[in-house]
Amino acid sequence: MRRDKRAISTILAALLMVVIVVVASVIVYAWSTGLIGGLMGTAPTVKEALSMDSYKWSTDGKTVTLYIRNVGTVDVSVKTYYIEYGGATQYTTDLATPVSVEVGKVKTVDVTEGGTFTWKAGGYSYTIKLVTTAGTQFTFTVKTP
Repeated sequence: MRRDKRAISTILAALLMVVIVVVASVIVYAWSTGLIGGLMGTAPTVKEALSMDSYKWSTDGKTVTLYIRNVGTVDVSVKTYYIEYGGATQYTTDLATPVSVEVGKVKTVDVTEGGTFTWKAGGYSYTIKLVTTAGTQFTFTVKTP
């Protein structure tokens, strides 16, 4: 007697292929929507972010004090500032001591005229760029009194 020695029937083979395609589709969908990455967890993002709460001019009008808040996820040290007017840098200097701003805290940064640069009184707008020790730049605008 001769028997048919096929391993599996064609019906079972077709069902197995459908199951494999459905499982593969579910995996691709979960990966493309980010579900897999969310379940596996990711490393926290390190981000420097500063905002200016306010600013105040000194009585002699030579220094503006910026009140800077750290809204990022890491502590920030401000080491340099640039004063720009009309799109051109007017004055640049490194701070004698970098100003360290902890996460969620507010610190002051004094920006003073220097070299041949002097502030023009009467409502002129100046752009001040603060540069951190990591090299990140933050831009703020002040108006003279």
